[in-house]
Amino acid sequence: MSETIVCRHCSSSISSSAKFCPNCGQKVTVNAEDQSPDFQSKTKIVCSSCGIVNEAGSQFCYACGIPLTNAKTAQPKTFVKPPAAQKTVKKSHGKKIPVQTIILIVFGLVIVGLLILEFQKPSPVSAESSTPMNPSAAVNDASVLQDIKNLESELAVHPDNSEALLQLANRLHDAKFFPRAIETYKKYLALNPAQTDAHVDLGICYFETGDTPKAVAEIESALRRDPKHQMAMFNLGIIQLSSQNMDEAKKWLKKCVEIDPESRAGKKAKEILSQH
Repeated sequence: MSETIVCRHCSSSISSSAKFCPNCGQKVTVNAEDQSPDFQSKTKIVCSSCGIVNEAGSQFCYACGIPLTNAKTAQPKTFVKPPAAQKTVKKSHGKKIPVQTIILIVFGLVIVGLLILEFQKPSPVSAESSTPMNPSAAVNDASVLQDIKNLESELAVHPDNSEALLQLANRLHDAKFFPRAIETYKKYLALNPAQTDAHVDLGICYFETGDTPKAVAEIESALRRDPKHQMAMFNLGIIQLSSQNMDEAKKWLKKCVEIDPESRAGKKAKEILSQH
């Protein structure tokens, strides 16, 4: 049998030929005094400072000389392999968009699309002979508002003044006071039913208030009185185009071009036809 010695670090019995203690893993240092039979038979105390094994009951370390009052009795060391580090995997949970939010988004997109289509609609053009195809005046135009006030004062004194009625209707039309303009055109036409321009402008006011059937009927009545009324054809084409009646729209826009392709209404009609 091979000779055994005591590990001075953990007091385990190991082979004298071992270079490292199999229990504590420390390098074996052979010291004759440490390996004596009497020394080995006693409980050993390990110095907390230098790690040297001292005899039981020793008050001072024989190697470094420090007190052994706090030293622990040497016990064979057991080495436990630390558990492998566990990886923490974070689950990525995608946030679900509430159904109500999706519905609101879709609804918003539909509204935006409708607004875009609305702004792209060509507007009917005033049939007023002095300013054909002239954009309506702004509501806050001080001169238009003053004209309206003056004409209303005149009509308060002379309610059957047809010229003042027509001028007031046109100014209300320019200021986009369409319901008031409709009532004023109707009063004027009651006195002058053959005035085709007023019928066309009345039709435009109906269209601006959303009453497309009355708008079409009024402009068609103007065309029955004057089959070559270019502005009536142009505006009827625009109204039909806005109502998605493409065949009717193209028919009236083509007639408008045929009347006079070089007029402002004719050129605009050609431009619209080229886009459809």
